[in-house]
Amino acid sequence: MSFGESVAARDNRVVTPDPEVRQSAAFRLKHDLGKPIRWNAPAVRETDPEALRRRLGRDLLETRVGSDGRARSAVEIYDAWLSQEGSLFSTAPDSSARLVRMSDAIEIIRRRLPRLRELDWNDLVALDEASLLMQEETRALWLESIAFESQDSGP
Repeated sequence: MSFGESVAARDNRVVTPDPEVRQSAAFRLKHDLGKPIRWNAPAVRETDPEALRRRLGRDLLETRVGSDGRARSAVEIYDAWLSQEGSLFSTAPDSSARLVRMSDAIEIIRRRLPRLRELDWNDLVALDEASLLMQEETRALWLESIAFESQDSGP
C-alpha cells in the first residue's frame, strides 16, 4: 500500500469471481432448473388447456426431487440458487441482465403457480413462456460462463 491509499477503498473494490466457480454455478442452474423446467414440454405447445395445465404442474411444481425425496418447485430451485450463487454473476453486465430476465420470469411463475388449477388459457401460456425463457436464459448463462473462462485463461 502506498502513502495516501485508503484501506477502505482497497477493501471495497470488486472482486472478480473464479471463472471455474462461475461456470460450475451456471452449469448447476442449467442442470437443476433449465432442463427439468421443460422436461415434459412437446416441440409444439399443447392446444388443450388441461393437457398444458397438467404438464406445467409436473414441470414447475415438481421440477427436481432432492436427495431427501421431496419434490422442489422451479421457484424454490431458483431462489436457493440465487441466494447461494447469484452474486457470482452480478458484476458482469451480460450476466446481470440475464439474472434480471430470469428473476422476472420466476416472478411470473411465482404469481401464477399457486392458482394453476384455475388459470385461464392466457395465464397458462404466460407460465409456459416463462418456463421457456428460463430454459433459454440458464443455457445462455452457462455458455457465457464457458466463454468467460476461455477468455480469462488466454495466453
